Amino acid sequence: MPKIAITFVMAIGMILTPIYLLSMSRQIFYGYKLFNTPNFYVFDSGPRELFVSISIFIPVIGIGMYPDFVLSLSVDKVEGILSNYFYR
Repeated sequence: MPKIAITFVMAIGMILTPIYLLSMSRQIFYGYKLFNTPNFYVFDSGPRELFVSISIFIPVIGIGMYPDFVLSLSVDKVEGILSNYFYR
């Protein structure tokens, strides 16, 4: 019975935590009166913010899809460290 109660409490926590964090993030970025304004603009970023966002977004997606490109840069160093560690 205690395992079931602990599991239930953990499940409730896993459901309520994202709800709380997302609502808090919305209040941080958009303020409290998000939906009460008569002229609500979703996209308030200019070209500079879009350029920075895209400059960060493209490498993240590229590394996520092709991680071997980045990991291949450190293969020699890792092999050197492992050879020193295992062959003493």
